[in-house]
Amino acid sequence: MRPLRFPAGVTPALEMLGLVLLYALDLAVSWDYSATPAWLDPRAVPLLGLAVYVPLLWRRKRPLLVLALSVLASIGVSLLVPHTVLMLGPFVALYSAARYTKLRPAYAGLGMALVLVVVNVLAQLELVGPQDAGQLILVSGLLGTMMTVAAFAAGRWGRSAARQRRIQAQLAAADERSRIARELHDVVAHSVSLMLLQAAGAARLLQSDPERARTALGHVDELGGQAIAELRRMLGLLVPSDSGGTEAAARRLEELPDLLRQLRAAGRDVVLEVDGEPAALPDDAGAAAFRVVQEALTNAAKYADPQGPVEVRLNWSDAGLGLTVRSHGSRAGTGRPAGTGHGIGGMRQRAASVGGTLEAGTTPDGGFLVSASFPAAGRASARGRRHHWRPRLARAGGRS
Repeated sequence: MRPLRFPAGVTPALEMLGLVLLYALDLAVSWDYSATPAWLDPRAVPLLGLAVYVPLLWRRKRPLLVLALSVLASIGVSLLVPHTVLMLGPFVALYSAARYTKLRPAYAGLGMALVLVVVNVLAQLELVGPQDAGQLILVSGLLGTMMTVAAFAAGRWGRSAARQRRIQAQLAAADERSRIARELHDVVAHSVSLMLLQAAGAARLLQSDPERARTALGHVDELGGQAIAELRRMLGLLVPSDSGGTEAAARRLEELPDLLRQLRAAGRDVVLEVDGEPAALPDDAGAAAFRVVQEALTNAAKYADPQGPVEVRLNWSDAGLGLTVRSHGSRAGTGRPAGTGHGIGGMRQRAASVGGTLEAGTTPDGGFLVSASFPAAGRASARGRRHHWRPRLARAGGRS
């Protein structure tokens, strides 16, 4: 639940109103009208009390100084008007000192407030006889101390809560930066890798088969346009929109056939096998699964033997989706991703963020295997609506 927020111009007005009401309450409770000295006009007492509350307007900028001025002003009023000690204003100043200063200055502010509690007890002693002095000291002193400690504790709690909110905001910002970095990596690495493959093929065929070269260059143009569209889509997610969420823009498994078509157009043999009946996946899990397949295919295009097939297997069950992407052999003169790069690390983060798991490593034949699992909608908390993925390929258990 979000805290209630007022427009910037309304908040100071509300604070002023609150301080005025608090001052009226404090004056009504603390002022002993009958004890006003004859030489002092009673109408001047409320003006004197303003010295306690006016500094509170700067309590956030100079909290400790404001507390000191408020306490001294309250003591001064008690000296001019017997039995009248304004306490509520200094409590507000104490809260601000505890809220906006470090621990040691805050303790100094607590000491100032406790001095005012003692002054209040001494002022009240003049109203009772010796037989009731002990009881007054106990009740008034204990009540004043409890209120002082409560104001101090509330301020420290407010400071801690604000610090936690800042930390959460920083973590959220870091998570968002990581998400954007993964999205950029997925879009740029996949599209550029396929564009390089198509361009290299076009260069080899330019003399011997100009028609196929033109086709390859057409794929380069298409991939470039898709990359720009993806970047625009991702930038659009960063701008608040009234259309609601990212569901419509998130790439999910429905787009897997287009992804495989792009790799096949680059000359790679890609085999898709689907086992089981597709289950309901949360939207974010479907998007994460798509990105995992995309990154695994990008690595296969860059590192795997171009003559060997790339096998994509989707295994559906009631528990969710298990997927594997396996490539065979390695391209001459290239290394293999060791599992610590940004791409594989990003895949692991994507899977973990939706309650899934991912493992990646080399195979005995020098190829590479990525294996991931994603829980079904009822087995993990999901953001957004759930959907069923229906392959636009062969029936379950078939190949395409």
